[in-house]
Amino acid sequence: MNVNIFDLGRDHREMKGELVRIFEEVLSGGQFILGRGVKALEEAFASYIGVRHGVGVGNGTDAIRVGGLALGLTTGDKIITTPNTYVATAMALSVQGIDPVFCDIEEETLNMDPALLDDILKKHKDIKVCIPVHLYGHSARMDEIMQICTAHGVRVLEDAAQAHGALYKNRKVGSLGDAAIFSFYPTKNLGGFGDGGILVTDSDEVYERALRLRNFGQDDRAKHVHITEGFNSRLDELQAAMIHYKLPFLDVWNEKRRALASLYTRTLAGIPVSLPLEEPWARHVYHIYAIRSEKRKDLMTYLSSKGITTIINYPTPIHLQQVYARLGYKEGSFPVAEKAAREIITLPMYPSLTEDEVQYVSQTIRDFYGAGAA
Repeated sequence: MNVNIFDLGRDHREMKGELVRIFEEVLSGGQFILGRGVKALEEAFASYIGVRHGVGVGNGTDAIRVGGLALGLTTGDKIITTPNTYVATAMALSVQGIDPVFCDIEEETLNMDPALLDDILKKHKDIKVCIPVHLYGHSARMDEIMQICTAHGVRVLEDAAQAHGALYKNRKVGSLGDAAIFSFYPTKNLGGFGDGGILVTDSDEVYERALRLRNFGQDDRAKHVHITEGFNSRLDELQAAMIHYKLPFLDVWNEKRRALASLYTRTLAGIPVSLPLEEPWARHVYHIYAIRSEKRKDLMTYLSSKGITTIINYPTPIHLQQVYARLGYKEGSFPVAEKAAREIITLPMYPSLTEDEVQYVSQTIRDFYGAGAA
């Protein structure tokens, strides 16, 4: 049996006819940039998250850049985030001269450790925005993070690029900070058919700034009137229309992911790997099902020999990437994140993955460890 890490063709097979119809409808309409479809998605997605405003942009990275600048960041300021996320979380703003400071993570959730955050904010007075990452679809500890950041006058931009529909204490992630970003990259829980992203917020001020920033600093109500410097980062009409069509399916797909994750957890019990944790206050949406193994290289090689594709998210923490050597961090600076990076293996996870495929992956891992049948 061959089991792919993703299978986007299979995920979309049943809705192919409707997606083709939407493509033809957009094509016939002739409006491809900032049209009615973009506005419709912005309103629908913001409502789904539980906030008032959405601003569609070109990708999730741009959503971080637009969001950070809309929150008031300027060159020379700093942000704080975690080192075990995709480099875009830091790079989206460091290219603007806004450098990252890092906070190590919790051993079990792999999210920002609030117990470390207060001391870092006391030390770095130039940190203006905190970007907690809801990694792999599990919420960070937002009450603690918000309380600490509020005490220091630091604003919070949630990186929810992997957490569409995840909950923190029965509230959608993305509704907890000053603003939040989501990615619509094709493999996300709610993905498009190319790049795309969105910023969501309850703040009128952040919303107005973001509208200008995504469109050359132009007043959204007055063409050719440019208030500030901005970018060209606009979610296109075709992506918006297709993502809007998919939005009502998101919760159903997330439940499928959760059921498959539960099956993985049951069938991988009792062998020497660490399994994902779901805290009682969270609703994990399993964008990624990542296990941890001290024998990662050998296990991945064995799985590949049996037709199973796995990947590593993320093999090198951001603070050890060459691009950020100037920040002065060294190996050992963030031991929990570094240990996780040495052990993480991402297993196949997507809505159309079958129970038989999960059973096969789990049994193959058990075979590697000589553990017998689940």
